Amino acid sequence: MMSQFCGYIDKVSDFGDRVGQLRDSRPKPRIATGTIWRSAFFMFLTHQGSLHAMESELRVPKRWDEVIGSHKPSADRIGDVLGLMDPNDLRAMLSGINHHLGRNKVLPRQERLRCVVVDGIGETHTKKTPREVKAILLTNTLKLNSAR
Repeated sequence: MMSQFCGYIDKVSDFGDRVGQLRDSRPKPRIATGTIWRSAFFMFLTHQGSLHAMESELRVPKRWDEVIGSHKPSADRIGDVLGLMDPNDLRAMLSGINHHLGRNKVLPRQERLRCVVVDGIGETHTKKTPREVKAILLTNTLKLNSAR
């Protein structure tokens, strides 16, 4: 189910290409920066309580191979590399995704500032279609915009 979710966010926002462009200041990394960032992203998406909990999840054979890759980082490595990443690269990636989703009319263009909450636990562990996931994201966005 997680691979379907990843396929959907890649289709809607070029997520894989954008994550692949992330860099950190390590001279010769053995584990790609995108792999480490994906590990942290899925830690939040699956509501893992800590980096160590995510490391335990990553150690389950073949569970995350399709989404993270075969070389999985440790909790310490995830934390170290996230600290070495340039925040401007992350801002540029998120800004590009926001622009792309706005052009595809996934997010309403009501104000200059938008707040989007991505909470994937329910969407990835139930039988929801990508269209239903999009509707959930849009509904949550509208609720946040109207709460202002």
